[in-house]
Amino acid sequence: MNIYAIEIVLKGNAHIKATSHEQAERILDNNCSNTIHGQEEEWFSDTPSRYRPRASLSTKFTVTGPVVGATFIEVPSRTIHAAQDRWGRYWHGLRWAYPPLSKEHEQVPVYSTSLDLMTTAFIRAKGIDAAEAVVAKFNQLTLDLLDDNSRWFSRRALEDEGGSDLPIVLSSALYLVGKSGGCQLSQTWPDGPYPGPEFVARIDEFL
Repeated sequence: MNIYAIEIVLKGNAHIKATSHEQAERILDNNCSNTIHGQEEEWFSDTPSRYRPRASLSTKFTVTGPVVGATFIEVPSRTIHAAQDRWGRYWHGLRWAYPPLSKEHEQVPVYSTSLDLMTTAFIRAKGIDAAEAVVAKFNQLTLDLLDDNSRWFSRRALEDEGGSDLPIVLSSALYLVGKSGGCQLSQTWPDGPYPGPEFVARIDEFL
């Protein structure tokens, strides 16, 4: 069996706390192109909106398919270890809450949108045709990156020669591409406008 790698796109929801729609847009637009560590569970949140950190991602993502123009590359098995455990860029920024706020932070609105992420998929297959068949089966699948963390960011599905029905795993380096095509950022909590002042935290230096 060989190991093949190909870049794929995942689609999920991003939730950003910001004191205005304009600030939320700046935060999203200027912080896309960062890479987060998919095995850090604090990035994923299903908690009520008012208690979200500065930014979080939905736990469930849909596989939309390979990146346009991406091709399969045969790689050694050690590449998977590097892609899941050893990649060096740990970016924590938007996970931080507004440090000076305390209770006021709970009242800051939440803006949400569909977000595209890119990562590398590794497939165990006898050849490229077989790898393409695995990816075709993987396409449009819904992945729960929080509950199934040990599945999608583990090498076990590739090491199990007993024949996993889907011999594919992901790199834990998740690259934030940007808003999904045709999607806009909109306020999802609360129903009314935010009455307070605009707060700028240290993380806003990324803007």
